[in-house]
Amino acid sequence: MKITTAAHGGNYGELAKKQGLTKEMVLDFSANINPLGVPASLKTKITENLDKLVEYPEPDYLALRARIASFHHLEISNVVPGNGATELIFGIAKVTKAQRVLLLAPTFAEYERAFCDADIIYAELTKENNFAAFEKVLEIIKREPELDAVCLCNPNNPTGQLINQQEMREIADLCEKRNIYLIIDEAFMDFLEASEEISMINYLAEYQQLVIIRAFTKFFAIPGLRLGYLLTKNHFIAEHLLQIREPWSINTFADIAGQCLFDDESYIQQTYRWLSRERAFLYRGLQQFPELTVYEPSVNYIFFHLEEKFDLRKALLQQKIFIRSCANYQGLSESYYRVAVKSRADNEQLLKALEVIFSGN
Repeated sequence: MKITTAAHGGNYGELAKKQGLTKEMVLDFSANINPLGVPASLKTKITENLDKLVEYPEPDYLALRARIASFHHLEISNVVPGNGATELIFGIAKVTKAQRVLLLAPTFAEYERAFCDADIIYAELTKENNFAAFEKVLEIIKREPELDAVCLCNPNNPTGQLINQQEMREIADLCEKRNIYLIIDEAFMDFLEASEEISMINYLAEYQQLVIIRAFTKFFAIPGLRLGYLLTKNHFIAEHLLQIREPWSINTFADIAGQCLFDDESYIQQTYRWLSRERAFLYRGLQQFPELTVYEPSVNYIFFHLEEKFDLRKALLQQKIFIRSCANYQGLSESYYRVAVKSRADNEQLLKALEVIFSGN
């Protein structure tokens, strides 16, 4: 059955209300947002530009597109900004008019909603092969003669598994040969310090069928601003996306954010130091519970399976902690969960709450 509505992490306020709690009383592990918060440099920029609220945003976002292009060593014509990555996912579905699309299962639900008029073929990932995607994806592309598009989340959400660069190039070679659009959502790629060794951005010139989507949301902790961007050397796709977009879909402060955040090297390095330390700490802590099968993380969230039959999300909510149930992901049961990596104090609180739950106290 096709997904027509999708639940996401981060909507913990509504659930807290149902439990008689306020949003401020709940510790949210459901949304994978950088706990360092909004960069101070961006707060300063926004404060300095408050008067710009009386003006319409710049309609073509030329300065924003130029800054993104410069950062990735591309031309401005290769960049399409959007109101978050989601707007671009829906836009690419409209432009390509793909009628037969390969998706991972499980993966981010909005791909299926975007390609709602297409026949969806699932590359079903399983615990038996650690939710690895490459071999399954390649096998399906080879056997399906009528594929129009392949849409991959890399690193995948919610599993955190990666398709490495060599594997992705093999997929891209086959898609190029078969005139299949290859859409790669790299929304979490920035959390990999060695992202250039995984990302396909440096290979855009080799593949006309390749489209890459990125987002500022998670890494720079600005989900409320909604800012993403699409990169491609396919001029048909880029030009048509720019033509069909609604006017002023990116607000003034998101435009400013996209022009300045790449320059905040201090924040970027601080994020890498935090993530390296806290991801290892939380991963080791979760592995200590025999009730959990924990999958090795690659970015800022950890995916695991509960080996016992009870509602862990409900049990943790009683401890005023909200985690992401993965029950609504294609191919996953209610026993799968995802947690964000947060600060040391927050991570310790989660581990202590799990200890209480599993000890039966």
